[in-house]
Amino acid sequence: MGGTAPWGRVVLCGRVAADEAGNEVVNAGDCLYAPHILRSVCHVRTRAVVSSCTSDHAVILSVHGDAYLYGRNAEAQCGVPVTSTSDAASLWLYDARRLDKEHDFVPPIAPGVSIHTGATGAMHTLLVTTQGELYAAGSNEFGQCGLGTLATCVPFQLVPMTERVVDVACGRAASVVVTESGAVYTMGSSEDGMLGTCAASWHHTGPSDVTYDLARHPVRIPNLGGIVRVTCGERHVAALDRDGYMYVWGHASLARLGCGTQIDQPFPVRIPQFVRKNKQDRIRDVVAGTTCTMCVDNQERLWIAGTWRLKDDGGPDQSFLIYKPLAELADYDVHEMAAGADTMQCLVKPTDEHGNTHMQAWGWGEGAWHAELGSSGGTTAPVPTMLHILEPLKVVAVASGRHTSYWLVQPDSVYAELPRYPATIESSSVCMVCRRSGDDDDATLLECDRCENPYHLSCLTPPLAAVPEGEWLCVECRKDSGHNDDGNDHEGANHPIMDQQHER
Repeated sequence: MGGTAPWGRVVLCGRVAADEAGNEVVNAGDCLYAPHILRSVCHVRTRAVVSSCTSDHAVILSVHGDAYLYGRNAEAQCGVPVTSTSDAASLWLYDARRLDKEHDFVPPIAPGVSIHTGATGAMHTLLVTTQGELYAAGSNEFGQCGLGTLATCVPFQLVPMTERVVDVACGRAASVVVTESGAVYTMGSSEDGMLGTCAASWHHTGPSDVTYDLARHPVRIPNLGGIVRVTCGERHVAALDRDGYMYVWGHASLARLGCGTQIDQPFPVRIPQFVRKNKQDRIRDVVAGTTCTMCVDNQERLWIAGTWRLKDDGGPDQSFLIYKPLAELADYDVHEMAAGADTMQCLVKPTDEHGNTHMQAWGWGEGAWHAELGSSGGTTAPVPTMLHILEPLKVVAVASGRHTSYWLVQPDSVYAELPRYPATIESSSVCMVCRRSGDDDDATLLECDRCENPYHLSCLTPPLAAVPEGEWLCVECRKDSGHNDDGNDHEGANHPIMDQQHER
Protein backbone atom coordinates (compact mmCIF):
# COMPACT_ATOMS: atom_id res chain seq x y z
CA MET A 1 0.00 0.00 0.00
CA GLY A 2 1.20 3.49 -0.65
CA GLY A 3 0.05 6.99 -1.48
CA THR A 4 -3.53 7.33 -0.27
CA ALA A 5 -3.83 3.67 0.72
CA PRO A 6 -4.98 3.07 4.31
CA TRP A 7 -2.65 2.40 7.18
CA GLY A 8 -3.44 1.30 10.68
CA ARG A 9 -2.15 0.25 14.08
CA VAL A 10 -1.53 -3.42 14.81
CA VAL A 11 -4.11 -5.23 16.94
CA LEU A 12 -3.84 -8.95 17.68
CA CYS A 13 -5.65 -11.84 19.30
CA GLY A 14 -4.79 -15.48 19.99
CA ARG A 15 -1.46 -17.08 20.79
CA VAL A 16 1.28 -14.71 21.96
CA ALA A 17 3.96 -16.87 23.57
CA ALA A 18 6.29 -19.77 22.82
CA ASP A 19 4.77 -23.15 23.59
CA GLU A 20 5.34 -26.45 21.84
CA ALA A 21 2.03 -27.99 22.92
CA GLY A 22 -0.01 -29.35 20.03
CA ASN A 23 -3.34 -28.22 18.64
CA GLU A 24 -5.24 -30.74 20.73
CA VAL A 25 -4.21 -28.97 23.93
CA VAL A 26 -6.86 -26.40 24.77
CA ASN A 27 -5.41 -22.89 25.12
CA ALA A 28 -1.84 -24.15 24.64
CA GLY A 29 0.54 -21.25 25.17
CA ASP A 30 -0.42 -17.79 26.41
CA CYS A 31 -3.49 -16.54 24.56
CA LEU A 32 -5.33 -13.23 24.27
CA TYR A 33 -9.11 -13.68 24.26
CA ALA A 34 -9.89 -10.16 23.05
CA PRO A 35 -8.22 -7.73 20.64
CA HIS A 36 -5.11 -6.11 22.13
CA ILE A 37 -2.86 -3.34 20.83
CA LEU A 38 0.65 -4.65 20.18
CA ARG A 39 2.40 -2.12 22.39
CA SER A 40 5.85 -2.30 20.77
CA VAL A 41 4.53 -1.01 17.42
CA CYS A 42 1.63 1.16 18.58
CA HIS A 43 3.66 4.16 17.38
CA VAL A 44 4.12 2.77 13.85
CA ARG A 45 1.97 3.51 10.84
CA THR A 46 1.61 -0.01 9.48
CA ARG A 47 0.60 -0.80 5.91
CA ALA A 48 0.66 -4.61 6.13
CA VAL A 49 1.21 -7.55 8.46
CA VAL A 50 2.73 -10.62 6.80
CA SER A 51 2.28 -14.06 8.34
CA SER A 52 0.97 -17.48 7.29
CA CYS A 53 -0.82 -20.63 8.36
CA THR A 54 2.55 -22.27 9.12
CA SER A 55 4.23 -19.53 11.15
CA ASP A 56 4.12 -18.26 14.72
CA HIS A 57 5.92 -15.05 13.76
CA ALA A 58 5.02 -12.05 11.64
CA VAL A 59 6.59 -9.28 9.57
CA ILE A 60 5.11 -5.85 10.23
CA LEU A 61 5.68 -3.43 7.33
CA SER A 62 5.52 0.32 7.96
CA VAL A 63 4.52 3.01 5.49
CA HIS A 64 8.12 4.25 5.71
CA GLY A 65 9.56 1.01 4.33
CA ASP A 66 10.75 -0.51 7.60
CA ALA A 67 10.20 -4.10 8.69
CA TYR A 68 9.49 -5.14 12.28
CA LEU A 69 9.74 -8.81 13.28
CA TYR A 70 7.53 -10.23 16.03
CA GLY A 71 6.93 -13.69 17.50
CA ARG A 72 8.71 -17.04 17.42
CA ASN A 73 12.48 -16.88 16.91
CA ALA A 74 13.57 -20.36 18.02
CA GLU A 75 15.24 -20.95 14.64
CA ALA A 76 16.39 -17.30 14.23
CA GLN A 77 13.58 -16.72 11.72
CA CYS A 78 13.25 -13.14 12.97
CA GLY A 79 16.89 -12.49 12.10
CA VAL A 80 17.96 -12.45 15.75
CA PRO A 81 20.58 -14.94 17.01
CA VAL A 82 19.32 -17.48 19.54
CA THR A 83 21.62 -17.12 22.54
CA SER A 84 20.44 -20.33 24.24
CA THR A 85 17.46 -22.65 24.25
CA SER A 86 16.67 -21.50 27.79
CA ASP A 87 16.62 -17.80 26.89
CA ALA A 88 12.92 -17.04 26.45
CA ALA A 89 13.67 -13.52 25.20
CA SER A 90 15.52 -14.83 22.14
CA LEU A 91 13.15 -17.76 21.49
CA TRP A 92 10.14 -15.44 21.21
CA LEU A 93 10.29 -11.71 20.49
CA TYR A 94 7.55 -10.31 22.71
CA ASP A 95 8.44 -6.81 21.52
CA ALA A 96 8.48 -6.37 17.76
CA ARG A 97 12.00 -5.50 16.63
CA ARG A 98 12.73 -3.03 13.84
CA LEU A 99 15.36 -4.37 11.44
CA ASP A 100 18.37 -2.13 10.91
CA LYS A 101 19.04 -1.98 7.17
CA GLU A 102 22.77 -1.66 7.75
CA HIS A 103 23.43 -4.17 10.52
CA ASP A 104 20.64 -6.76 10.13
CA PHE A 105 21.25 -7.50 6.44
CA VAL A 106 24.28 -9.00 4.68
CA PRO A 107 25.14 -7.17 2.53
CA PRO A 108 23.47 -4.04 3.97
CA ILE A 109 20.43 -2.62 2.23
CA ALA A 110 21.37 0.55 0.38
CA PRO A 111 20.15 3.93 1.71
CA GLY A 112 16.77 4.87 0.32
CA VAL A 113 15.77 1.26 -0.37
CA SER A 114 12.71 -0.06 1.50
CA ILE A 115 11.29 -3.44 2.41
CA HIS A 116 8.55 -4.08 -0.15
CA THR A 117 7.05 -7.41 0.91
CA GLY A 118 7.89 -10.70 2.60
CA ALA A 119 6.75 -14.16 3.60
CA THR A 120 6.96 -16.34 6.70
CA GLY A 121 7.40 -20.11 6.94
CA ALA A 122 7.47 -22.37 9.96
CA MET A 123 11.17 -21.73 10.59
CA HIS A 124 12.29 -19.08 8.09
CA THR A 125 11.48 -15.65 6.68
CA LEU A 126 11.93 -14.07 3.25
CA LEU A 127 12.03 -10.31 2.63
CA VAL A 128 11.98 -8.47 -0.70
CA THR A 129 13.27 -4.92 -1.16
CA THR A 130 11.93 -2.27 -3.51
CA GLN A 131 14.98 -3.00 -5.68
CA GLY A 132 13.87 -6.62 -6.07
CA GLU A 133 16.57 -8.06 -3.80
CA LEU A 134 15.70 -11.22 -1.87
CA TYR A 135 16.90 -11.76 1.72
CA ALA A 136 16.38 -14.81 3.95
CA ALA A 137 16.76 -15.61 7.65
CA GLY A 138 16.15 -18.63 9.85
CA SER A 139 16.52 -22.36 9.36
CA ASN A 140 17.95 -23.55 6.04
CA GLU A 141 17.77 -27.22 7.03
CA PHE A 142 15.89 -28.17 3.86
CA GLY A 143 17.39 -25.46 1.65
CA GLN A 144 14.25 -23.34 2.00
CA CYS A 145 16.33 -20.16 2.26
CA GLY A 146 18.09 -20.93 -1.03
CA LEU A 147 21.55 -20.46 0.48
CA GLY A 148 23.19 -23.81 -0.17
CA THR A 149 24.33 -25.89 2.79
CA LEU A 150 24.30 -23.02 5.30
CA ALA A 151 22.40 -24.44 8.29
CA THR A 152 21.02 -21.22 9.76
CA CYS A 153 20.82 -17.77 8.19
CA VAL A 154 21.32 -14.96 10.68
CA PRO A 155 21.21 -12.04 10.19
CA PHE A 156 19.28 -11.76 6.91
CA GLN A 157 21.40 -12.98 3.99
CA LEU A 158 21.09 -11.99 0.33
CA VAL A 159 19.82 -14.83 -1.88
CA PRO A 160 21.44 -14.67 -5.34
CA MET A 161 18.83 -14.25 -8.09
CA THR A 162 19.30 -13.51 -11.79
CA GLU A 163 16.45 -10.96 -11.94
CA ARG A 164 14.35 -8.78 -9.66
CA VAL A 165 11.96 -10.49 -7.25
CA VAL A 166 8.37 -9.22 -6.90
CA ASP A 167 6.62 -11.80 -4.69
CA VAL A 168 7.46 -14.67 -2.33
CA ALA A 169 5.70 -17.35 -0.30
CA CYS A 170 6.82 -19.88 2.30
CA GLY A 171 5.55 -23.33 3.18
CA ARG A 172 6.73 -25.52 6.03
CA ALA A 173 9.98 -26.60 4.35
CA ALA A 174 9.98 -24.90 0.94
CA SER A 175 9.83 -21.44 -0.59
CA VAL A 176 8.45 -19.98 -3.83
CA VAL A 177 9.81 -16.88 -5.56
CA VAL A 178 8.24 -14.83 -8.38
CA THR A 179 10.44 -12.60 -10.53
CA GLU A 180 9.69 -9.45 -12.49
CA SER A 181 9.32 -11.39 -15.74
CA GLY A 182 6.71 -13.70 -14.20
CA ALA A 183 9.03 -16.68 -13.79
CA VAL A 184 8.66 -18.89 -10.70
CA TYR A 185 11.54 -20.39 -8.71
CA THR A 186 11.31 -22.85 -5.83
CA MET A 187 13.74 -24.07 -3.18
CA GLY A 188 13.63 -26.48 -0.27
CA SER A 189 12.21 -29.97 0.22
CA SER A 190 10.67 -31.90 -2.69
CA GLU A 191 8.21 -33.56 -0.30
CA ASP A 192 4.63 -33.53 -1.63
CA GLY A 193 5.83 -32.09 -4.95
CA MET A 194 6.09 -28.60 -3.40
CA LEU A 195 8.90 -27.62 -5.76
CA GLY A 196 6.67 -27.94 -8.83
CA THR A 197 9.53 -29.38 -10.88
CA CYS A 198 9.20 -33.11 -10.19
CA ALA A 199 7.39 -35.69 -8.12
CA ALA A 200 8.59 -36.04 -4.54
CA SER A 201 11.83 -38.03 -4.57
CA TRP A 202 13.45 -39.63 -1.56
CA HIS A 203 15.85 -42.27 -0.32
CA HIS A 204 15.84 -44.45 2.78
CA THR A 205 18.25 -43.51 5.55
CA GLY A 206 17.10 -46.20 7.96
CA PRO A 207 14.49 -48.91 8.48
CA SER A 208 11.71 -46.34 8.86
CA ASP A 209 13.48 -43.11 7.92
CA VAL A 210 13.02 -41.32 4.61
CA THR A 211 14.94 -38.26 3.41
CA TYR A 212 13.49 -36.18 0.59
CA ASP A 213 15.67 -34.68 -2.09
CA LEU A 214 16.36 -30.98 -1.63
CA ALA A 215 16.81 -27.96 -3.87
CA ARG A 216 19.31 -25.84 -1.94
CA HIS A 217 19.33 -23.05 -4.52
CA PRO A 218 16.41 -21.50 -6.44
CA VAL A 219 15.29 -23.72 -9.33
CA ARG A 220 12.98 -22.40 -12.05
CA ILE A 221 9.70 -24.18 -12.78
CA PRO A 222 9.64 -24.80 -16.55
CA ASN A 223 6.60 -23.95 -18.68
CA LEU A 224 5.13 -21.61 -16.09
CA GLY A 225 5.19 -17.88 -16.79
CA GLY A 226 3.32 -14.63 -16.39
CA ILE A 227 2.88 -15.22 -12.65
CA VAL A 228 2.26 -12.17 -10.44
CA ARG A 229 1.15 -13.68 -7.12
CA VAL A 230 2.02 -16.80 -5.15
CA THR A 231 0.85 -18.27 -1.83
CA CYS A 232 1.73 -21.38 0.18
CA GLY A 233 -0.13 -23.62 2.55
CA GLU A 234 1.85 -25.97 4.72
CA ARG A 235 2.22 -28.50 1.90
CA HIS A 236 0.79 -26.94 -1.28
CA VAL A 237 1.15 -23.90 -3.51
CA ALA A 238 -1.24 -21.68 -5.49
CA ALA A 239 -0.20 -19.07 -8.05
CA LEU A 240 -1.98 -16.41 -10.08
CA ASP A 241 -0.96 -15.11 -13.50
CA ARG A 242 -1.45 -11.68 -15.01
CA ASP A 243 -4.54 -12.84 -16.95
CA GLY A 244 -6.34 -14.02 -13.81
CA TYR A 245 -5.70 -17.73 -14.31
CA MET A 246 -4.89 -19.81 -11.26
CA TYR A 247 -2.41 -22.68 -10.87
CA VAL A 248 -1.90 -25.16 -8.02
CA TRP A 249 0.56 -27.91 -7.14
CA GLY A 250 1.78 -30.00 -4.21
CA HIS A 251 -0.09 -32.12 -1.67
CA ALA A 252 -3.72 -32.77 -2.66
CA SER A 253 -5.27 -34.69 0.24
CA LEU A 254 -8.49 -33.25 1.65
CA ALA A 255 -8.98 -31.63 -1.79
CA ARG A 256 -6.93 -28.58 -0.79
CA LEU A 257 -5.82 -27.92 -4.40
CA GLY A 258 -9.38 -27.67 -5.74
CA CYS A 259 -8.40 -29.30 -9.03
CA GLY A 260 -10.98 -32.10 -8.83
CA THR A 261 -8.68 -34.80 -7.48
CA GLN A 262 -6.92 -35.77 -4.26
CA ILE A 263 -3.84 -37.02 -6.08
CA ASP A 264 -0.67 -34.99 -5.41
CA GLN A 265 0.29 -32.68 -8.27
CA PRO A 266 4.09 -32.43 -8.75
CA PHE A 267 3.71 -29.89 -11.57
CA PRO A 268 1.53 -26.75 -11.80
CA VAL A 269 -2.06 -27.47 -12.85
CA ARG A 270 -4.34 -24.70 -14.13
CA ILE A 271 -7.76 -24.59 -12.45
CA PRO A 272 -10.17 -25.09 -15.37
CA GLN A 273 -13.26 -23.56 -13.77
CA PHE A 274 -11.67 -20.09 -13.85
CA VAL A 275 -10.54 -20.30 -17.48
CA ARG A 276 -13.27 -17.99 -18.73
CA LYS A 277 -13.64 -15.47 -21.52
CA ASN A 278 -15.20 -12.88 -19.24
CA LYS A 279 -12.36 -11.37 -17.19
CA GLN A 280 -14.81 -10.52 -14.41
CA ASP A 281 -15.09 -14.25 -13.72
CA ARG A 282 -11.34 -14.72 -13.39
CA ILE A 283 -9.29 -14.47 -10.21
CA ARG A 284 -7.64 -11.38 -8.74
CA ASP A 285 -6.25 -12.81 -5.46
CA VAL A 286 -5.58 -16.17 -3.83
CA VAL A 287 -4.62 -17.35 -0.32
CA ALA A 288 -3.62 -20.87 0.75
CA GLY A 289 -4.59 -22.29 4.13
CA THR A 290 -3.42 -25.47 5.81
CA THR A 291 -5.93 -27.77 4.09
CA CYS A 292 -7.84 -25.35 1.87
CA THR A 293 -7.36 -22.62 -0.72
CA MET A 294 -9.41 -19.43 -1.07
CA CYS A 295 -9.61 -17.04 -4.00
CA VAL A 296 -11.53 -13.91 -4.95
CA ASP A 297 -12.64 -13.14 -8.50
CA ASN A 298 -12.86 -9.75 -10.18
CA GLN A 299 -16.46 -9.40 -9.01
CA GLU A 300 -15.27 -9.62 -5.37
CA ARG A 301 -16.79 -13.08 -4.85
CA LEU A 302 -14.97 -15.52 -2.57
CA TRP A 303 -14.45 -19.15 -3.64
CA ILE A 304 -13.02 -21.94 -1.49
CA ALA A 305 -11.84 -25.51 -2.03
CA GLY A 306 -10.56 -28.20 0.31
CA THR A 307 -11.33 -28.79 3.97
CA TRP A 308 -11.80 -26.20 6.72
CA ARG A 309 -14.42 -27.76 9.00
CA LEU A 310 -14.63 -30.76 11.29
CA LYS A 311 -17.82 -32.09 9.67
CA ASP A 312 -20.62 -31.34 7.16
CA ASP A 313 -19.89 -29.29 4.01
CA GLY A 314 -16.21 -28.45 4.02
CA GLY A 315 -15.42 -31.25 6.49
CA PRO A 316 -13.11 -34.23 5.83
CA ASP A 317 -15.97 -36.37 4.49
CA GLN A 318 -17.43 -33.56 2.39
CA SER A 319 -14.37 -31.70 1.14
CA PHE A 320 -14.87 -29.31 -1.77
CA LEU A 321 -13.09 -30.96 -4.73
CA ILE A 322 -13.58 -27.79 -6.78
CA TYR A 323 -13.97 -24.15 -5.80
CA LYS A 324 -17.38 -23.17 -4.48
CA PRO A 325 -18.83 -19.93 -3.10
CA LEU A 326 -20.00 -19.67 0.51
CA ALA A 327 -23.65 -18.75 0.93
CA GLU A 328 -22.95 -16.58 3.99
CA LEU A 329 -20.92 -14.19 1.83
CA ALA A 330 -23.35 -14.02 -1.10
CA ASP A 331 -24.37 -10.43 -0.32
CA TYR A 332 -20.86 -9.13 0.36
CA ASP A 333 -17.90 -7.98 -1.70
CA VAL A 334 -14.71 -9.57 -0.40
CA HIS A 335 -11.70 -7.25 -0.47
CA GLU A 336 -9.05 -9.20 1.43
CA MET A 337 -8.47 -12.72 2.83
CA ALA A 338 -6.20 -14.44 5.35
CA ALA A 339 -5.79 -18.02 6.54
CA GLY A 340 -4.36 -19.41 9.77
CA ALA A 341 -3.88 -23.04 10.75
CA ASP A 342 -7.50 -23.44 11.86
CA THR A 343 -9.18 -20.15 10.98
CA MET A 344 -10.01 -18.00 7.98
CA GLN A 345 -10.68 -14.27 7.79
CA CYS A 346 -11.88 -11.81 5.20
CA LEU A 347 -12.57 -8.10 4.94
CA VAL A 348 -15.96 -7.44 3.35
CA LYS A 349 -18.43 -4.72 2.49
CA PRO A 350 -22.14 -5.22 1.65
CA THR A 351 -22.50 -5.45 -2.14
CA ASP A 352 -25.37 -2.95 -2.32
CA GLU A 353 -23.66 -0.33 -0.17
CA HIS A 354 -21.17 2.18 -1.50
CA GLY A 355 -19.41 5.32 -0.36
CA ASN A 356 -18.03 5.59 3.16
CA THR A 357 -19.37 2.31 4.56
CA HIS A 358 -16.63 0.81 6.71
CA MET A 359 -15.22 -2.60 6.01
CA GLN A 360 -16.36 -5.50 8.18
CA ALA A 361 -14.02 -8.23 9.40
CA TRP A 362 -15.49 -11.73 9.18
CA GLY A 363 -13.99 -14.99 10.37
CA TRP A 364 -14.64 -18.70 10.77
CA GLY A 365 -12.98 -22.05 11.45
CA GLU A 366 -13.54 -24.93 13.84
CA GLY A 367 -10.86 -26.30 16.13
CA ALA A 368 -9.41 -22.91 17.01
CA TRP A 369 -8.07 -23.76 20.45
CA HIS A 370 -5.93 -20.65 20.83
CA ALA A 371 -8.60 -17.90 20.81
CA GLU A 372 -7.48 -16.78 17.35
CA LEU A 373 -10.80 -15.03 16.77
CA GLY A 374 -11.53 -14.25 20.39
CA SER A 375 -13.27 -17.49 21.39
CA SER A 376 -11.82 -20.14 23.67
CA GLY A 377 -12.07 -23.91 23.48
CA GLY A 378 -12.49 -24.13 19.71
CA THR A 379 -15.92 -22.42 19.70
CA THR A 380 -15.26 -20.33 16.60
CA ALA A 381 -18.12 -20.34 14.06
CA PRO A 382 -17.81 -23.05 11.36
CA VAL A 383 -19.06 -20.68 8.64
CA PRO A 384 -18.29 -17.00 7.87
CA THR A 385 -19.59 -14.71 10.61
CA MET A 386 -18.98 -11.08 11.47
CA LEU A 387 -16.30 -10.71 14.15
CA HIS A 388 -18.30 -8.76 16.72
CA ILE A 389 -15.26 -8.55 19.01
CA LEU A 390 -13.93 -5.92 16.58
CA GLU A 391 -16.98 -3.66 16.70
CA PRO A 392 -16.95 -0.68 16.49
CA LEU A 393 -13.25 -0.61 15.50
CA LYS A 394 -12.49 0.48 11.94
CA VAL A 395 -10.52 -2.40 10.42
CA VAL A 396 -8.53 -1.67 7.24
CA ALA A 397 -6.65 -4.98 6.82
CA VAL A 398 -6.58 -8.56 8.15
CA ALA A 399 -3.78 -11.12 8.52
CA SER A 400 -3.42 -14.55 10.10
CA GLY A 401 -0.54 -16.46 11.62
CA ARG A 402 -0.70 -20.12 12.60
CA HIS A 403 -2.56 -19.47 15.86
CA THR A 404 -2.66 -15.64 15.94
CA SER A 405 -4.91 -13.13 14.19
CA TYR A 406 -3.78 -9.62 13.27
CA TRP A 407 -5.78 -6.58 12.25
CA LEU A 408 -4.83 -3.10 11.13
CA VAL A 409 -7.14 -0.62 12.83
CA GLN A 410 -7.65 3.11 12.43
CA PRO A 411 -6.36 4.89 15.57
CA ASP A 412 -9.48 6.61 16.89
CA SER A 413 -10.86 6.99 20.41
CA VAL A 414 -12.31 3.46 20.38
CA TYR A 415 -8.94 1.99 19.46
CA ALA A 416 -7.25 4.00 22.22
CA GLU A 417 -9.36 2.24 24.86
CA LEU A 418 -8.20 -1.26 23.88
CA PRO A 419 -5.94 -3.15 26.30
CA ARG A 420 -2.28 -3.37 25.39
CA TYR A 421 0.05 -6.33 25.12
CA PRO A 422 2.22 -6.72 27.09
CA ALA A 423 -0.15 -5.33 29.70
CA THR A 424 2.46 -3.61 31.87
CA ILE A 425 5.98 -2.36 31.38
CA GLU A 426 8.50 -0.56 33.56
CA SER A 427 7.91 3.17 33.47
CA SER A 428 8.70 6.32 35.40
CA SER A 429 6.53 7.63 38.22
CA VAL A 430 7.58 11.25 37.70
CA CYS A 431 7.35 13.68 34.80
CA MET A 432 10.09 12.96 32.28
CA VAL A 433 10.81 16.69 31.92
CA CYS A 434 10.63 18.29 35.38
CA ARG A 435 11.09 15.02 37.33
CA ARG A 436 8.17 15.81 39.67
CA SER A 437 5.20 13.52 40.31
CA GLY A 438 1.54 14.45 40.20
CA ASP A 439 1.52 14.39 43.99
CA ASP A 440 3.92 17.33 44.05
CA ASP A 441 1.46 19.74 42.42
CA ASP A 442 -2.01 19.99 40.92
CA ALA A 443 -0.81 19.65 37.34
CA THR A 444 -2.12 16.81 35.17
CA LEU A 445 0.23 14.00 34.15
CA LEU A 446 -0.28 12.57 30.67
CA GLU A 447 1.01 9.03 30.02
CA CYS A 448 2.43 7.93 26.69
CA ASP A 449 0.30 5.13 25.23
CA ARG A 450 3.40 3.11 24.34
CA CYS A 451 6.04 3.50 27.08
CA GLU A 452 3.64 4.80 29.80
CA ASN A 453 6.15 7.43 30.89
CA PRO A 454 4.31 10.52 32.22
CA TYR A 455 4.57 14.19 31.22
CA HIS A 456 2.97 17.29 32.67
CA LEU A 457 0.81 19.01 30.07
CA SER A 458 2.68 22.23 30.84
CA CYS A 459 6.06 20.55 30.29
CA LEU A 460 5.33 19.58 26.69
CA THR A 461 6.62 21.65 23.79
CA PRO A 462 4.36 23.41 23.07
CA PRO A 463 2.24 22.94 26.22
CA LEU A 464 -1.16 21.28 25.97
CA ALA A 465 -4.21 22.87 27.56
CA ALA A 466 -6.08 19.59 28.06
CA VAL A 467 -5.61 15.84 27.78
CA PRO A 468 -6.02 14.98 24.08
CA GLU A 469 -8.58 12.47 22.88
CA GLY A 470 -7.40 9.25 21.30
CA GLU A 471 -3.85 7.92 21.39
CA TRP A 472 -0.91 10.07 22.45
CA LEU A 473 2.76 9.24 21.98
CA CYS A 474 5.72 10.96 23.60
CA VAL A 475 8.58 12.38 21.57
CA GLU A 476 10.92 9.53 22.55
CA CYS A 477 8.59 6.85 21.23
CA ARG A 478 8.08 8.84 18.06
CA LYS A 479 11.84 9.02 17.62
CA ASP A 480 12.04 5.27 18.19
CA SER A 481 9.84 4.71 15.13
CA GLY A 482 12.62 6.26 13.07
CA HIS A 483 10.28 8.78 11.43
CA ASN A 484 8.04 11.74 12.18
CA ASP A 485 4.88 9.69 12.25
CA ASP A 486 1.98 12.02 12.82
CA GLY A 487 2.08 13.88 9.53
CA ASN A 488 2.00 17.29 11.30
CA ASP A 489 4.71 19.88 11.75
CA HIS A 490 4.24 20.39 15.48
CA GLU A 491 7.43 21.17 17.33
CA GLY A 492 8.72 18.25 19.33
CA ALA A 493 5.97 16.00 18.02
CA ASN A 494 4.40 16.05 21.49
CA HIS A 495 0.89 15.96 20.09
CA PRO A 496 -1.81 13.35 19.75
CA ILE A 497 -1.71 11.22 16.64
CA MET A 498 -4.65 12.40 14.61
CA ASP A 499 -6.88 10.07 12.61
CA GLN A 500 -5.85 10.90 9.04
CA GLN A 501 -7.03 7.69 7.41
CA HIS A 502 -8.00 7.35 3.79
CA GLU A 503 -11.03 5.23 3.09
CA ARG A 504 -10.68 2.40 0.59
